[in-house]
Amino acid sequence: MNLLTTRSLIAVAGRAVLLALLALSGWVSTVHCQEGGSPPADLPLPNQIIPDLPTGNSHPLAEMIDGHVTPVSGCASCGSAPLGGGLGGMPRGASGASLYDPVGCCPGSECGQGRNTCYGCEHDGFLARMLCGVYECLACPDPCYEPGWRPIMDIGFFTECARPVSQQRIRLTSYQHMTNYTRNSYKIAPPGLGPPMTAARAPYYLVDPSVNINEASLYTEIAAGNVGVILDVPFLMTDFEHGLLTGGGGSGFGNMTTGIKSTIFDSELLQVGWKTVTNLPVGLTTVGLGNGLVSMEIGGLVGLKISEDCFFQANFTEWIPFGGLMPFYPGAMFITRMSLNQKVWQANPKVPVFLNLEYSGYFFQAGGYAAYENIQTNPWASTPVTSPGYSYHQLGPGIRVFMTEKLDAGFAAQFSLNPEQGSWGDQQYRVDFRFRY
Repeated sequence: MNLLTTRSLIAVAGRAVLLALLALSGWVSTVHCQEGGSPPADLPLPNQIIPDLPTGNSHPLAEMIDGHVTPVSGCASCGSAPLGGGLGGMPRGASGASLYDPVGCCPGSECGQGRNTCYGCEHDGFLARMLCGVYECLACPDPCYEPGWRPIMDIGFFTECARPVSQQRIRLTSYQHMTNYTRNSYKIAPPGLGPPMTAARAPYYLVDPSVNINEASLYTEIAAGNVGVILDVPFLMTDFEHGLLTGGGGSGFGNMTTGIKSTIFDSELLQVGWKTVTNLPVGLTTVGLGNGLVSMEIGGLVGLKISEDCFFQANFTEWIPFGGLMPFYPGAMFITRMSLNQKVWQANPKVPVFLNLEYSGYFFQAGGYAAYENIQTNPWASTPVTSPGYSYHQLGPGIRVFMTEKLDAGFAAQFSLNPEQGSWGDQQYRVDFRFRY
């Protein structure tokens, strides 16, 4: 019985050793295959396990695409058109039969999904070529262009960008030697509502010859897509040349501005926006911190790409007052601001430096002002000088440095071109610090 048991144990042990050797042999074979050897001939290949697996050229990739989806065609010329129109190349002097064929698509066919049929336009004359460029910008926008804010679009210090962006700005401005400052009640309220002059001066002058204003403002813009909400809160210090009854001037919060800004059209070549803001009479009028009335500024914002490193900004707005000492002083005026922006240097693409030349024009359509030259025995009895036919013009340079698209700082100045008519400051100096989020 013991002998049989011993033989059984030996047999079991022998089988175990044999199985271990077979397993070891299989493992060595697997390692050999992984090191570059050939797999055993009896192992099935992947296409034998899954017969439908494509191999070689038997199953082209096109057969694996959903047949209900039409591929987008004609994007080989994406972004190659002049002026960013997204058009295909059109040779100058093309024949009438091909001049207005759909372009930016496969020849002889309309565009695929995601593209609108575009009929090209090209001529030799200056005016015709310009109109063709505008047409292509509107009708044939580049499908590869992604709308968005870019630094070169927003260099102006007095001119606003056509596209809203979420940002905060700290601005310091100095208005030096502001004359005829009661004109149209735009900056400072007129006599009777505004700063009272000292009676110690002889002869009696209706207003001071000039005033200097230093301003610090906190501007907030919150944008969502093409629409933005803005809020601007200024803090002012005024200094009248001959002083007021209450001293040389005053300090405190000025008129607060709130409103909305939106982008109506955005392409690589052209951006068009709209602005509607309301000025609220927060500032104390008797020391020159406010104009004592509610006003609105409504108008268009334009951006035009001239080249990769050059951009043009323009604002065309109408300032409309409500209230005040009507009908003599407050009056509407048309305001135009323009800025030509040029990139001049960059430490790297994220740290560019821009220069700009900026113009501001104020064209008075109604209203009046209290002229310093009108010497009166009673300073409150004078008739204001009417404003229509007059205008203020200012021009000056600026520089702005970006530290990525999040942060920038800059300095600008503007100088009056016709100070004999008065100005909002014969010299204006401005410093900006902006942070976008």
